[in-house]
Amino acid sequence: MSTENGNEIAERLASVKARLEATLQDPASAVSGALTGLETDVARICATIPSLPPKQAHALAPDMKHVIGLLELLSEAIAEKAAAEPAGADSAARRRQAAAAYGAGRKRGS
Repeated sequence: MSTENGNEIAERLASVKARLEATLQDPASAVSGALTGLETDVARICATIPSLPPKQAHALAPDMKHVIGLLELLSEAIAEKAAAEPAGADSAARRRQAAAAYGAGRKRGS
């Protein structure tokens, strides 16, 4: 691959890093779509790095380690936020309660 592709991957990696850092400032934004496309970007980065010249690939290692650390921090922040919310705040729980209240679990008679 050319140097340009290495530069493109470095830019994409910098974008991922910036999005993760911004989301860590407001973990609730992860739910609102702040990380849309993140999985695709990370997959593309991971798929491309092995085909880069070794010098370029190694130059990306510190940023990759940083992104991995940010993902771990974000995962912890989201888990803490979810644990701090009351059980009734869970939208899935509200859907289950609504289904039970309206008899969605009962069979209908013919």
